[in-house]
Amino acid sequence: MGPLMLDVSSYELDAEEREIIQHPTVGGIIFFARNYDNRDQLRALIKDIRQTAKRPLIIGVDQEGGRVQRFREQFTILPPARAFAESDNGLALATTGGWLMAAELLAMDIDISFAPVLDLGFACKAIGDRAFSNNPADIIRYASAFIDGMTTAGMAATGKHFPGHGGVIADSHLETPYDSRDNIKQHDMSVFSHLISNNKLQGIMPAHVVFDAYDERPASGSEYWLKQVLRQELGFNGVIFSDDLNMKGADVLGSYSERAIAAQQSGCDMVMLCNNREGAVQALDGLPQTQVPILNSLLKQPTAEFKALMQTREWKQAQQAISVLVDKWHNKNS
Repeated sequence: MGPLMLDVSSYELDAEEREIIQHPTVGGIIFFARNYDNRDQLRALIKDIRQTAKRPLIIGVDQEGGRVQRFREQFTILPPARAFAESDNGLALATTGGWLMAAELLAMDIDISFAPVLDLGFACKAIGDRAFSNNPADIIRYASAFIDGMTTAGMAATGKHFPGHGGVIADSHLETPYDSRDNIKQHDMSVFSHLISNNKLQGIMPAHVVFDAYDERPASGSEYWLKQVLRQELGFNGVIFSDDLNMKGADVLGSYSERAIAAQQSGCDMVMLCNNREGAVQALDGLPQTQVPILNSLLKQPTAEFKALMQTREWKQAQQAISVLVDKWHNKNS
């Protein structure tokens, strides 16, 4: 697989997308809500993508729950991460939620959901209730439970946004945030450190945040954070994904081609550029045609299709438990 993950525009592939997907630098496709109408349509789109590529591709989506859930109709509505930590029996529910989210996607032939969020606190505009807690120990507990559910289903976990996006108010989708604290490693990053040391994470996505007490570049394009800290100091040996390089937080890295090259040279195994066809083509032209064998570790194992999954006792019980939690969360916050 190549090092570039990009998106497609709608429910079906257009002629240019077929050509792009066949390019050897493309290694993954990420879906958004605009790619989903119903399960049959999504299944057909995925089949077409895989047949067009004629080689393994990672297919992913952000299906965290709460406001970041791309597929809703005909899928179980999931709560935000904060709901688990504020619920009775929250650890068990987090495990159930992780399993249910992963099992439903795997049944659609989707390899990964970029989850869980490991950021600290709720103040950041980009994070909010996507975070489990404002306490590192609690995040470790609930994220570990959620990951255990994903693992049971057969999906790799991707922790984001390293080394921690929660300490800034600004939204990195809209601007480049700066976090000037000098205790990131001891505080926010402790969540990542613990989960890495306990072999919970197969993927990590760094933040488009500049931690200027440590380095002048955003973590997503920083050799210091990715090669020195993440690889050497923490010993992480899984896949490093860039966050979407079309986000404004990545503007400081240059043109779209320069962003992709900078992220790759800084240590990202797979770089992501979405919602900008011209930018994606620039990245495609700029990146070297290298293969990234480590990406194969994230490919899913064959699972039952969705309709068969829905007939299982495990799915029915999980779906009921999570639906009750979602109702309680909505009632509490309405």
